[in-house]
Amino acid sequence: MENEDLVNKYFEHQLSEEEKVLFASLLQNNAEFAKEFEYQKKVKKAITLNEREALKQKLKSYETKTKFRPVYWFSAAVIILFLGGLAWFQLQSSTPEKLYQEYYQSYPNVVAPTVRGDSEDNLQSDAFYEYDSGNYEKSLVLFSKIYADEGVDYALFYKAMSLMELKRYKDAISSFDQFKTADNNAFTPFVKWYKALSYLKLNEKKKAVQLLKELAEKENPQQQMAKKLLTELE
Repeated sequence: MENEDLVNKYFEHQLSEEEKVLFASLLQNNAEFAKEFEYQKKVKKAITLNEREALKQKLKSYETKTKFRPVYWFSAAVIILFLGGLAWFQLQSSTPEKLYQEYYQSYPNVVAPTVRGDSEDNLQSDAFYEYDSGNYEKSLVLFSKIYADEGVDYALFYKAMSLMELKRYKDAISSFDQFKTADNNAFTPFVKWYKALSYLKLNEKKKAVQLLKELAEKENPQQQMAKKLLTELE
């Protein structure tokens, strides 16, 4: 599947669980994909906010957009690397705090596009709107309510991510601990990854290393990243 199709399916709420994982990996690790997605999101938001005329002027500067290249599930795990280059940091003597700062990236919203003004007004869209806007106190409250009412995985995961953004790492770990990290759960590798980073932030290196080893053993979107971090911790 081409990346352009992934973006279209995202805005149409048609991503499968596997496609959501691939989408998240590309957003984190493919600068071209992330740039194009942000552009498309801004276009959608502009249209929703009735700014079509202003948008037409902005579109002129994007006439020579780069086409997406096909990227599949397995290749996504191979190309994982950070913007700015991880190699430079591997040359430095890194403390757990520094490693956390260099490896942590906010997990993107891959569940539902969030544009205020949509006709569908519900708790999920409000929660993701606050999350995407960086209003993590509000998103925490909303995702907590969704999870309490419905017990859905995405709400628990984004509740934990909101806690991490608020630097409440112990509380984030407690939320991650509630997760049933089954092999067929699309959130599993990301739960382990962010839980490991939370332990790293709290200077609990042994616990972080254990989770990273679990990620490094089997193919998953965070496998290569886990291996890189392990080489710096061990």
